[in-house]
Amino acid sequence: MADYLLEVASMDLRIFPPPEQLAEWLGGEVRIEKVPIPRDTPDWQLGSFWAHPERVLDPHARAATSGFARMPTNVTNRVVSDVSRDLASGEWDQRYGHLRELEALDVGLRLVVAGTNKSD
Repeated sequence: MADYLLEVASMDLRIFPPPEQLAEWLGGEVRIEKVPIPRDTPDWQLGSFWAHPERVLDPHARAATSGFARMPTNVTNRVVSDVSRDLASGEWDQRYGHLRELEALDVGLRLVVAGTNKSD
């Protein structure tokens, strides 16, 4: 959905520190793990729409995502219109249909895990 909803990525870059910055703030033993999103995840977070772009057309699915909740109505309407058009024309599947074959995708979600220093 990143190509359709650039505003979410832009906002996330402004409000969320990079994982490396979090690791520095936490200090000690810190690891950063990728959290791939499975194709059939029951969680309808925006990152799960990669395999199910039709969810963009579902107002309940959009309402369940913070990405859409943070966007002005005109942005949401534009994205719904663009995705609807591209699904109907086959453009979405031509460009991104290969994603539907993947079991999981790294959409940028990271888990930052900080341990305690046992020697203190």
